[in-house]
Amino acid sequence: PIVRMWDILRKDEQLVSMMNEVRKTSCKQPLIYTFEIPESYQKTEEAPFMRLTEIMNGNALENDGGSGHYRYLFAVETFGKSINDVHSINERVVELIESLNGICFERELSKD
Repeated sequence: PIVRMWDILRKDEQLVSMMNEVRKTSCKQPLIYTFEIPESYQKTEEAPFMRLTEIMNGNALENDGGSGHYRYLFAVETFGKSINDVHSINERVVELIESLNGICFERELSKD
């Protein structure tokens, strides 16, 4: 599921355009990473960029492992120079996830 979400995000032309507009450079592929962000990209000049990380993967209906359904929770973190830079990008990510019948939860801002 995390690779599927990564693929959906990087192929969304509106999202790519929004990220390029904030970055003020044209990048064909947005800087979207899974788990680790390469050190060379952990710079303010590269912002905005995203990281997808797994939070939980488990059966959703039964605790004995017999469920045919599962729950997969992951985080999409957006790093930017300011809240203004990432707000509209985050709204687009929420639109994409909800269009796939996903559920989004908000989290208060915190220093990472």
